[in-house]
Amino acid sequence: MMTVVLSISFVALIFVDPIGDFVGEGTNLMLLTAVILGVFMAVFSSYAGTIAIPQDRVAPVVALMATLIIHEMRGTDPERIGVTVLAAIASSTIIVGLALFFLGAYKLGNIVRFTPYPVIGGFLAGSGWLLVTGSFRVISGESFSLLSMKNMIASGLIMQWIPCAAFGIIAYFAVRFFRHYLTLPALVFFAIVGFYAWLHFDHHDPDFARQHGWVLGAQPDTGLKHIRTFPSLLDVDWGVIVNQYSSLIALLLTSIVSILLNTSALELAADEEIDLNKELRAAGLANLVGGFSGGMVGFQSLSLSALPLGMGVRSRLVGLFSALACLFLLWFGTGLLGYIPKFILGGILFYNGLSFLAEWIFDAYFRMIREDYYLVVLILAIVAVAGYLQGIGAGIIIATVLFVLKYSSVNVISNILSGDSHHSSVDRSPPEARLLNNHGGQIHILRLKGFIFFGSANNLLNTIRDRQADPDLPRLAYVILDFQQVSGLDTSGLVSISKLSRLATKTGFIILVASVPVDIQNSFRTAGLLKEGAGQLRIFRDRDYSIEWCEDDILKRELVGARNESRSLPQILANFHPWRVDTGNLLNFMERLEVGKNHYLILQGDPSHELFFIESGRVKVTVELDNGRAMRVRTMGAGTVVGEIGLYLGQQRLASVVTEEPCVIYRLNLNSLHRMERENPPLASAFHEFMVRVLAERITQQNRTLRALVE
Repeated sequence: MMTVVLSISFVALIFVDPIGDFVGEGTNLMLLTAVILGVFMAVFSSYAGTIAIPQDRVAPVVALMATLIIHEMRGTDPERIGVTVLAAIASSTIIVGLALFFLGAYKLGNIVRFTPYPVIGGFLAGSGWLLVTGSFRVISGESFSLLSMKNMIASGLIMQWIPCAAFGIIAYFAVRFFRHYLTLPALVFFAIVGFYAWLHFDHHDPDFARQHGWVLGAQPDTGLKHIRTFPSLLDVDWGVIVNQYSSLIALLLTSIVSILLNTSALELAADEEIDLNKELRAAGLANLVGGFSGGMVGFQSLSLSALPLGMGVRSRLVGLFSALACLFLLWFGTGLLGYIPKFILGGILFYNGLSFLAEWIFDAYFRMIREDYYLVVLILAIVAVAGYLQGIGAGIIIATVLFVLKYSSVNVISNILSGDSHHSSVDRSPPEARLLNNHGGQIHILRLKGFIFFGSANNLLNTIRDRQADPDLPRLAYVILDFQQVSGLDTSGLVSISKLSRLATKTGFIILVASVPVDIQNSFRTAGLLKEGAGQLRIFRDRDYSIEWCEDDILKRELVGARNESRSLPQILANFHPWRVDTGNLLNFMERLEVGKNHYLILQGDPSHELFFIESGRVKVTVELDNGRAMRVRTMGAGTVVGEIGLYLGQQRLASVVTEEPCVIYRLNLNSLHRMERENPPLASAFHEFMVRVLAERITQQNRTLRALVE
């Protein structure tokens, strides 16, 4: 019953003077659309209880398209105008069907979720307004205009609209407060019975009601045998149809968004997961068949699909029987539909429109962020004053601008670190570590995130300018940009990096970029930022390697060759802590090794029986991953110790240690350590104190790094 009444109300909304004679054919096509949609969605939908009908959300857009065609073809034969409107409806249905099927077939349904929520609300609130004003058009045959309100009151048109509006308002509050699946059908039934009871007691017959335009009236060419599947191509003005591309875009967007909203809401109501892409494919196939049959766009109905849930029914037979009911009317003729009062048809439109307006103007006020809510209201206001397409277009533009402004306020810089608190994974000797603590402030590290575009790139440039110009901080010598969490970079972001390059050339600092995605590297290369020379970018595999390079450069500059002086282990230990014991005796308990490059001192998984002091050279600590790759964890230089944790805890080696260059190394095994404790307790005590200080230094440095990351 509701499928039939809704379908006929859409016909009354679309086919008005001068194409009122096409109401009968429109009724046929609308019911045929309900049959095709009902069968296809019942069979192919991922949810068994889906009911699909011509949709109230797209009916206002179709009516708007029909109005624009009528306006553009004014003065033309009404027959040709009507055929052109029918062809426009069928063509738009085919195009929407193709688009929906394409989105579903290529699993692109989730891109719809990127539509701004306020724009969706504006879509639906605007549709609600058009349905409410469309009910006025059904009753009076005239278009509703706020600017002509005075004339409409004077002419009595508003008085004709009152019964329709009253029925819509009563229906809305009845359904809102009496949530039963029979509430609306019962209202429609009793309203029709009450109307004819009033006619009887007022001594009027149905012919009197038909003459005064109170009922839809008998229409010619109704029934299945009179179906014209596609209008005659020779009588159609295709140029006028092509001009309706904006309405077609609105139809497509409204259909996709509505399917998304209906599917999401039905998932919650049915407590069942529904495949959005499968729903798009099913709706696309149904609209393709319906379009070639001359029908209107339609898809899943949330309200009707939810009705059987209240009856405890989840079966594909629900949609099939709904379709069969419409087929029954087509088969035996639609003459009975001519007795439906117009205020019922207009009231159904008013009810649907009022439901949309209440949801997105009243209910949304309590659940939406204020600026988003005001955007919905603004879109509705533009729809009411300027038109539906203008409102939707303005909403998309405003939402895009607001998004850019909001996203621009999100700092593209995740963390700002300094080289004096955030060191590389290279373990330095105590003198080198102290020197880096003193001069590490010259290293400025920025961890970037998100998409760098014109709204956020300038903030990055200004941050570095402010750091370079700050007189209270050490001279800026290195800028490290970590791109690990960056998803992309547009042309404006590239321009800002180019400006940064020119600033580096002018002021003398070096730019290092780390973890740069391949596409961004290609952009840098195209912009000429990877050439040799001042201000050019230096690319590193990750942030750790770039910090290591800066530290090596500082040490090379500050120590002026002192790094390469050969020092014995006792000298290195003496610099670390002025022991009160003879550290020279320590060598009696250790084994001196001279090893070449790529020599493994420790293998991951081996038992731990020894530790190593590095007197000269450099080793790296690597972890073997499950995929067979090795990841560098730390690098150790002269004056550092490796393997101590495994020795003290007696656990298997968690990483491998391999030399990066020829090294002089001292090995202390567990037996020698125990012998030291027996033979020279003061030396053993000093050694343990040394190890405690080494571990404490590492923990202190890690804490400083962690604090810098979270601040």
